[in-house]
Amino acid sequence: MEKKYELLEGDCLRAGDRMVYRIRALKDFGDVRRGDLGGYIEGEENLDHQGEAWVGDVAQVYGPHGCVRGNGRVSGEAWVLGVVEDEARVCDLVVVAEGAYVGGRTIVCADKIVRGEERSEPSLAAVSSHAAMRVARQTL
Repeated sequence: MEKKYELLEGDCLRAGDRMVYRIRALKDFGDVRRGDLGGYIEGEENLDHQGEAWVGDVAQVYGPHGCVRGNGRVSGEAWVLGVVEDEARVCDLVVVAEGAYVGGRTIVCADKIVRGEERSEPSLAAVSSHAAMRVARQTL
């Protein structure tokens, strides 16, 4: 399998007790061009090398269940500890908690929390304020 991105060992952040690494595209796919910098992932299990899945901006995907696959896209300052797949888009200040799923053609933006007991396909029920978002990010 040909890899579509690499982890940049010298560009990393702490996410709680985990380390996440910025990614760089190794080939063109979708609207991503070879050499483009992406967001941050903990390891290759967090972002599929197949399809057009991508993590952009300063978004972070980590944890044992955090995964972006298919043609899923994560951007902005989103944090993903659950699954984003199919044609789903997660952006802005969204938190996808461990055990949560965002799939289909769902778009989740603004300052929302998708919790593990919810399936965001095709609508989303979890909405929070900016203050609740800060608390959620501190506890994840």
